[in-house]
Amino acid sequence: MPAEILLVHGSMLGAWCWEDTIAELAALGTEAAAFDLPGHGNDATPRGSVTVADYVDAVVDRLNAAPEPVVLAGHSMAGYPIAAAALERPDKVRHLVYFSAQARKPGQSWADTLDPAIRETYEREAAERGDGSYVVPETVVASRWLSSLQSNAPAVQAIRSRLTPQPAGPLFEPWSLPAGALDGVTVTYIWPENDRQNTEWRMRMSLSNLPAATRLVTISGDHCAMLTDPAGTAAALHAVATW
Repeated sequence: MPAEILLVHGSMLGAWCWEDTIAELAALGTEAAAFDLPGHGNDATPRGSVTVADYVDAVVDRLNAAPEPVVLAGHSMAGYPIAAAALERPDKVRHLVYFSAQARKPGQSWADTLDPAIRETYEREAAERGDGSYVVPETVVASRWLSSLQSNAPAVQAIRSRLTPQPAGPLFEPWSLPAGALDGVTVTYIWPENDRQNTEWRMRMSLSNLPAATRLVTISGDHCAMLTDPAGTAAALHAVATW
């Protein structure tokens, strides 16, 4: 029987981004659940106060509530929270899945991995908003996150309307897990081959920071394939859950 999958969303997203994928997984016979990280979706935590530790604690709380070990999958910036949570509760994680997610070098912040122009944009946006958050420009969302869709497509407009500002604090916190911390953990990296945000070069950099035995699975789609191709995303996750 497939293991249950716990899905963790990425920047500016919430549990809602997994809704269609969860429905597709159910049709395949795999149970899955998602939740809002602090300051995201419907969670009312003030964004200016959110830290990476808050993200990790939220994932650990969900792991603690799981009756059996789960497949823990994280998208994009959720790479750090899922790794740290898996190390805190290894008995609760059967398989760790990076869904086009970051795995950084020790001491490296999320901001350190960004193109300099993008980092400058986020920093400027956070300074202008003054509430400890920033918003990714619509042009970036359309061209890098949802690149498989026409920028003026109704689906793009609908998705953008549900995005929430991203807490800025976690952008600058360094990765504190030591090199080799995940050795011994079963890890799979799922990468949509048309991802223009987490490009192949960036994906390869993440792979270089993960255990040598990490399995790479490529699927069709863009950075937010769980929104633009939920059936393909579910098929890949279902396969992992049955291994």
